[in-house]
Amino acid sequence: MNNSIGKIVSINKDLYNVREGESVFSLSVRGKLKNIKLTVGDNVEFNKDTLTIEKVLERKNTLERPLVSNIDELFIVVSSHLPKFSTYLIDKFLVLSEANNIKPVIIVTKLDLCTKEELKEIKKALKYYKKIGYKVLTNKNIFRIKREMKGKVLALAGQTGAGKSTLLNKIDKSLNLETGEVSQALGRGRHTTRLTKLMYTNKSLIADTPGFSSLELSLTKEEIRDSFVEFGFNCKYNTCMHTNKSGCSVMERVEKGEISKDRYDNYIKLISEVKNETKW
Repeated sequence: MNNSIGKIVSINKDLYNVREGESVFSLSVRGKLKNIKLTVGDNVEFNKDTLTIEKVLERKNTLERPLVSNIDELFIVVSSHLPKFSTYLIDKFLVLSEANNIKPVIIVTKLDLCTKEELKEIKKALKYYKKIGYKVLTNKNIFRIKREMKGKVLALAGQTGAGKSTLLNKIDKSLNLETGEVSQALGRGRHTTRLTKLMYTNKSLIADTPGFSSLELSLTKEEIRDSFVEFGFNCKYNTCMHTNKSGCSVMERVEKGEISKDRYDNYIKLISEVKNETKW
């Protein structure tokens, strides 16, 4: 059998474009695999003679939105101005990354459009993210972004209009991706990316994903709690959700200013949004 291993880089109905080295094959799915939902990013075994996918290899992670698998890093692209800078959105994506064992990198755009007061608040927030161990870059740090992405499989995510496609065009001008304007009234952009696909650039595969202004986390309250890296596990009770002052070290540290009050408030908001249902 003339079988090889490749990665699905795009899906168009029943056709799967699979990359192996420098070559891309357009494949169909055979037999029982038709009952499995394949995703962009899946590593598959395929037959070069029949041009069919024979087997899907085990995934190390899968994101629901964007629907993509086997991601090494998530570039969280957040606008500092129109759409407005949002630590709540950043924290949602950080939770998503931590829960799926994906390294997050925060990339801030449009800093040149901010007022001095806006810039002061944004820099304060970013300083805290750096303090707790997250990498923070701006869309001006193209050399550092290229160095960070080299040899990895990445996804770009963030609200519509944050400048994801613009950033990719800066990384690789040959991509020539369509970019959109941001509505002054709504504070959000129109969708320019319609399908998730992995593009080969800078010796890496990167997913430019459809933008969105809302993100639902399919996680339990406990999974969200454990994704806030600075909280630790030092409370009086192992089951502490950090909402009751009795013996809660996290709430004590928030009061002392050791943990960001803004980020703690985002945590409370996130767990309050979890539906009261059991996750099996």
